[in-house]
Amino acid sequence: MEKEDNQNIIPPSNAKGEDKNHKLILRQMETLGKLGHWEVDFVAQTLHWSEGVFHILEMDPSDMPVDLEKGFLSVHPDDRERAVKHMQEVLETGIDYDLECRLITTTGKVKIIHSLADVVRNEKNEPLQIVGIFQDITEQREAYQNLLQKEMRLSSILQSEPECVKVVSPDGILVEMNPAGLQMIEADHLEDALGQKVENLVYPEDLVFYQSLHKNALQGIQSSARFRIIGFKGTQRWMESTAVPLTNQTGEIISVLSVTRDISEKVIAEENLIRTKQNQEALINSTSDLVWSLDSNFRLIAANQAFLDVMGFLLGTIAKEGDSVLILNQGEAFYEKWKGYYERGLSGETFKSYERFISPITGKEEHREVFFNPIKNGNKQISGLACFSKDITDLIVKRMELASSEKRYRALVENGADAIAILSTNGNPKYVSPSITKVLGYSELEALDMNLFDIIHPDDIPKIKNRLEEVVTLPEGNSLPSHNFRVKHRNGSWRWLESTITNLMDDESIGGIVDNFHDVTERVVQITAIQTQNEKLKAIAWTQSHVVRNPLAKLMGIVDLIKTGTLSPTEERKSLDHLIESAKELDEIIQDIVLKSQRVIVP
Repeated sequence: MEKEDNQNIIPPSNAKGEDKNHKLILRQMETLGKLGHWEVDFVAQTLHWSEGVFHILEMDPSDMPVDLEKGFLSVHPDDRERAVKHMQEVLETGIDYDLECRLITTTGKVKIIHSLADVVRNEKNEPLQIVGIFQDITEQREAYQNLLQKEMRLSSILQSEPECVKVVSPDGILVEMNPAGLQMIEADHLEDALGQKVENLVYPEDLVFYQSLHKNALQGIQSSARFRIIGFKGTQRWMESTAVPLTNQTGEIISVLSVTRDISEKVIAEENLIRTKQNQEALINSTSDLVWSLDSNFRLIAANQAFLDVMGFLLGTIAKEGDSVLILNQGEAFYEKWKGYYERGLSGETFKSYERFISPITGKEEHREVFFNPIKNGNKQISGLACFSKDITDLIVKRMELASSEKRYRALVENGADAIAILSTNGNPKYVSPSITKVLGYSELEALDMNLFDIIHPDDIPKIKNRLEEVVTLPEGNSLPSHNFRVKHRNGSWRWLESTITNLMDDESIGGIVDNFHDVTERVVQITAIQTQNEKLKAIAWTQSHVVRNPLAKLMGIVDLIKTGTLSPTEERKSLDHLIESAKELDEIIQDIVLKSQRVIVP
């Protein structure tokens, strides 16, 4: 037993040497890993920090020992309550001590640390002390936040659908474009589009609108415009674009950022609606009618050429007046049906029949309305029958097409991102599309029961009133350029809408101002964030320019002094030493400027 005990005994000299080595290794580990360990004795109410903690807090280790109050005050004021609460939960519930918080160094810097600790308890499970370690993770957190912000901005801008985001140089050369934009211009690869002039894609008649948009942005003015483009593969699209300037750190405009969306479907839907109306008018004007009359003996009295052509085809010979209109060679059913119609009419009944059949002439299905009106002589006696057959085949087909088109248009209006409203000049709605619920949360009935100015932001009301007054001065069917303003959502939040209003006051079917609008809140927030970043970069440049001047002035002063040639060798050496120190100071300031510019984060 004694032998075993002796084997476990380490000579004092060796133990002391190894302890010194362990402390040295621990110190090196803390320095390299930016670590520090700490202990709190709850019985003695004392706090112990390792040298690593002092280094992290930029304190002199000779300040040891420290008390609990100093340790508490080193925690950032906004994190103290959470740190105390976490310590209480650890001591009371036995959960693991795992805390991330901010510390304030003696120079006022804020550092983020991650701390882990274990509680030492007695046999009654009462806490005696807590032993922990923490690591300075400030650089990791800042790097992570910077990277996260950049990725979020990049992802939000480049991957947003269905909008195109592009950057154009002042001379109109495409610098960058997201995948949605490449798809719109029919570019298979980014390299196919980069370096090209954007104007080459714009429809010639609309070039003036794009040029005005680009020019405004280069002058620092945000604006929007509609224009057509022709893709690399020849497809024509309608686009709606908003452009803002991009500036460098000095505020110089170096490029133009545009957010553009494809509005072709909306324009096509509007054109289809107009075209359908025109087709209906053409259908009415080009209807093929058959006109004929017969006497009480079923003999043809008179007929137009269209009827004679049909009757002659059925008879197999040229039809003429005096021929019987009862045709036997088309079958008994055909004969009896038309004989029955004629007998009803000759009996004094006015009526209409609908006929659907396969034309023996064209082999196609035809639809006809046939009108039968008795003819009376001077004695009010029925002497014959007037017949009128209207070919409604095209009308039936067009009605089916129109119903399908209207159904598609209705679905587009109800499910699209755009909402449509018909307004009076004082902002009272006559109609709102069902998509108002998606855009602003109000039901159709709720929207119809309120005035437009009840939900517009007070700061935007004067501008909207002016727009409503201005649009009615335009020729019918003309629109004002789109405009952004704020409207209160049903949930109480303010949403940015982009609105295009059209004057259709004199249109009998509309009789109001057509307002086509959609939610652009996210786009406005993105543009505002970019502008905020530019302002921050300008502020950094202005501040740091003053910091640089001090060491630069020192350098120039020392150089001027040396150039006088009045200094002794000793004085010259000292001056050169000061010159090197000022150069190093200037180098450190420049490095600090670079770091600060890299840390600018868009809010």
